[in-house]
Amino acid sequence: MLVEIHAPDAEGRVVTLREALTVVWHGRRVEVPPGFASDGASVPGCLQRLISPPLDWRTLRAAVCHDYLYRCGQTRWSRRDADRLFRQLCCQDRLGRFRALLAYWGLRLFGGVVWNRYAALDRGSGKC
Repeated sequence: MLVEIHAPDAEGRVVTLREALTVVWHGRRVEVPPGFASDGASVPGCLQRLISPPLDWRTLRAAVCHDYLYRCGQTRWSRRDADRLFRQLCCQDRLGRFRALLAYWGLRLFGGVVWNRYAALDRGSGKC
């Protein structure tokens, strides 16, 4: 996965994909296009030592896919499946099962606010 790390933009995104990212999960395909921007793993500062810093390679692929699904995949993916994909990708990228589970439960408990915010946006805005 080729990314550019840059200063935060207006939405706080600090990573931009330079090539497409494709993931297959349970027979379902996620294709994140080049140019998609993410803030990495949204882990509160006080928990980063326990789980992961935002731009750790063990969570970055999962975070980019997860951000894409939250913003652009709501018509094809459920929030629960997006969160489960995040957990599995973290495990595949060697974060560790315990840390991946902590991150997953953080998403399950607090991710609904972000999911609902994107659900309310106009899908025709061209950002996806």
